[in-house]
Amino acid sequence: MVGTSRFVALAASTLVVVGALAGAPAAAADTGQPGTLYVQNVDWCSDTGPGTQDVPFCSVQAAADVVVPGQTVDIVGPPRYGVAVTITRSGTSSEPITFQGVSSDPIGTSAALILPPLLGGTITLSGVHDVHVSNLQLDHTTTDAVDVKGSQGVVLDRLYIAQQGPEDATAATDGVSVDGASSDVTVSRSKIYDSHGNAVQVASGAHDVTVTTNELEGSRYAEIAVSGTATADLTGNTLDDACGPGLTIDGGSSATVENNVFTGVGHGTVCPAPTAPAFSVAADSAASVTADYNAFALDSGRTEYSWGGTGYTTVAAFTAATGQGAHDLDHVGYAYPDATDENSPVIDSADADAPGEPATDVNGAPRVDDPLVADTGTGAHTTYDRGAFERQDTLPMPSGATSSSGIGPLSVSVTPGIGNPGSWGLPLTYTVDFGDGSAAVTDVSGTVTHTYTTPGVYAEKVTVTDANGSGATRTAKVTVGTATPPATSLTVRPEIFQGTVDAGSASLTLDHSDNWELASRTVSWGDASSDSVPVTRGAAGHDYDDEPFRSYLLKLTQTDIFGRTATATATFRPADSYTPLTPPEYDYQGTVKAHGLLDLTSSTLHTDTNGVDAAALRVTVTGGTAGGYLTLYPYGTARPSVSAVNFAAHQTAENGMTVRTGPSGDVYLYNGSAASVSVKVVTAGIFSHAQYGHSYTPVAPVRVLDTRNGTGGVTGPVASGKSITVSVAGTHGIPADAAAVVLDVQTTSTQASGSLTVTSHGIADSAVTTSYWTKGQTVSNLTVVPLADGKVVLHNSSSGSVQLVTDVFGYADATGTGSVYLPSTPTRILDTRNGTGTGGRIAKLGAHQTLKLRFSGVHGIPSSGTTAADLVLTAVSPAAGGYLTAWADGTTRPGTASLDYGTGRTTPNEIMPPVGSDGYVDIYNGGSAAVNVLADQYGAYVAQ
Repeated sequence: MVGTSRFVALAASTLVVVGALAGAPAAAADTGQPGTLYVQNVDWCSDTGPGTQDVPFCSVQAAADVVVPGQTVDIVGPPRYGVAVTITRSGTSSEPITFQGVSSDPIGTSAALILPPLLGGTITLSGVHDVHVSNLQLDHTTTDAVDVKGSQGVVLDRLYIAQQGPEDATAATDGVSVDGASSDVTVSRSKIYDSHGNAVQVASGAHDVTVTTNELEGSRYAEIAVSGTATADLTGNTLDDACGPGLTIDGGSSATVENNVFTGVGHGTVCPAPTAPAFSVAADSAASVTADYNAFALDSGRTEYSWGGTGYTTVAAFTAATGQGAHDLDHVGYAYPDATDENSPVIDSADADAPGEPATDVNGAPRVDDPLVADTGTGAHTTYDRGAFERQDTLPMPSGATSSSGIGPLSVSVTPGIGNPGSWGLPLTYTVDFGDGSAAVTDVSGTVTHTYTTPGVYAEKVTVTDANGSGATRTAKVTVGTATPPATSLTVRPEIFQGTVDAGSASLTLDHSDNWELASRTVSWGDASSDSVPVTRGAAGHDYDDEPFRSYLLKLTQTDIFGRTATATATFRPADSYTPLTPPEYDYQGTVKAHGLLDLTSSTLHTDTNGVDAAALRVTVTGGTAGGYLTLYPYGTARPSVSAVNFAAHQTAENGMTVRTGPSGDVYLYNGSAASVSVKVVTAGIFSHAQYGHSYTPVAPVRVLDTRNGTGGVTGPVASGKSITVSVAGTHGIPADAAAVVLDVQTTSTQASGSLTVTSHGIADSAVTTSYWTKGQTVSNLTVVPLADGKVVLHNSSSGSVQLVTDVFGYADATGTGSVYLPSTPTRILDTRNGTGTGGRIAKLGAHQTLKLRFSGVHGIPSSGTTAADLVLTAVSPAAGGYLTAWADGTTRPGTASLDYGTGRTTPNEIMPPVGSDGYVDIYNGGSAAVNVLADQYGAYVAQ
């Protein structure tokens, strides 16, 4: 008989109805029992949470790692993460630790058919004491299902264990293995099938081990194998094996063997010892083993005993030779171990005082007296049956329990039907338990009426019991509704996975506190699509791949089992997350003619992957015979009046910008010069609404390096060809695990023309040239640098020394919970030459004066939730050198610079300043003369 197939069959017949009550509280506000930890596969489970009924653990291991003496771990259904569990925490003798599976009461299903939760892994108890494990189903393949190692005071009760994998597999794995360093271990009322080794194996050195009232079937070797064990109590088991031994004892063991039934039905394909005796005791143990009240139902001629090396085929021969087994029985004549024939001699014939015998059988049925069989047992009770199964009266399933539902308070009436008497013809008593904690009504002879006052789901039970204690129960579900429809709520945010975010996918978190009362849930996503969401789920998701960046109104409509509805709404605006390209991709290098237009294709820019909406570019231009500017903008759109890079004749200039792509992923580059120019384009990263990437967290701008005064640990100019390493993570508000950092690096006191290279420390081939300068020029440039170990390397590529200044503006986080990006078509939002962005006032920004620029709520930027602006800031033809600083309105101006400019040279720089809570950005002119200022908008960062 293959135990695995039996589990599958039982699961198919019971799990559907178990689901009807699974997760339903006794009352809507039930938060669980004090001292109990919960494990349950629900959407809102968390292995880092409190393990309460409201927020249970997802895995048993999470509970095992924190449980303390006296606590119980309730495993409600199969856990989400079915992996091997190692228990290393101990209880005490008065306050043991308990792990128990919790099964609901299925409607109309016999208790014997209710399977416990499937753990989905194996269990190891390592060096523990006073730990109980019960009511779990375990499958195992290449390892033992339960390993007890160096442990004491362990109880394994009501486990269902089945070996998986081919029956001819070579690995000999046990159902339960007790090592030689363990003691005081009990294995009881469990069912272990088809082990490739032994069902229960006890190793040499163990002592005080009890194996009682188990059904052990079809193992390749022995059902119970005891070696070198002192004081083993092996009682009341049904050992079913057609070819291997049911029980072996050797290695100088001492044991009591009573009330066991040895049968010969169950077997697997592989029988390594087809003629093995059913019960074998080696010569080194025979003098220390007591055997009595056992029974045999074997094929004719098979050896029943091997005692001290001598085989015996009958009880009579065995008893005559050894003096043991005076009350043993053979040829007891029933076909299968859990279908004891009426009138079988194993009924009411056991030794009730045999060590370890529990008060109920392997199925939890009580010990009862069969009136059709004479009581020949002994001990405190003469009515115990031998083996793992207690013969019960065959009772008709009682009627009367009827599923019902209604708004509370709800009154129900139950009239137990008087059915046919049981097979024993004994008087019957009917009991009604309404399942709400009220006292059960016993000896029912008519109609019983009860009023439920607390909303919830209840198991109403009608039980018929005969005079000797056998019983049968019918269960019905009663649902008591709340006076008003259950309220509903939802929250929405982008989908987060392993520290990254898919900003174009909405992740809904649904209120789950009253899901027992719900019949259906529907979510309308605002884009003409909708989904039905199972009421047992606490989350739902949706992708907005086709129409990003607009706002969607999401609506949840829930209907309860009484037809009442409730709704909740939320707004979601898909956006982009950032993925750096490491190493950066050098995409284009060539010449663009005067006033020429270059199509940077998606394949060139690496923007041809799923859902890319913008590219983080670094553009270097070398002017020809005339100065000018470059404009980059989405392919297929009209050229905006903005400039990304400004340059003088024969000057090399560089700037970064995030450019929205066209629908095909292309970007236009326009040369606004009267002369041809040389252009180099580098893609540093991509922004996508359909890929997981990083979110962004702005910080108040802070200076982390200034070689002029020693800030950052380096004092003095950086020599030609030399590098310095700057730690930027783990300080100044940047987390140690930041994925990337946004830096503005300034070069000043330049002794010769040259360039600056920025490299991610610890990332090969990550160098990017960020700035070019001429002798004496001060240049600043913003760059996003991926981080491996929290450090960046700045390299002076000029022939003279330079002073370096570095400011931090934010970071790409490793949690996915920061801000996400909304790219926009480049738009000029500030021009002091014509009054754009100043309320119409046409005037330069005065020396040491501040301009307040509105950013949120205009030009397509959301009116709330904006955390940072993505701008190109430009100082136009300054009369004197200086700098501009941008920061969040309403906060203190930082001691940093966003743009350094020189006399007479129009200078742009990408900036990413935080935005004030009022939606404004402040811009301060730190120069000695007034200057015209431009700001071109490329996008915005918004909170999730």
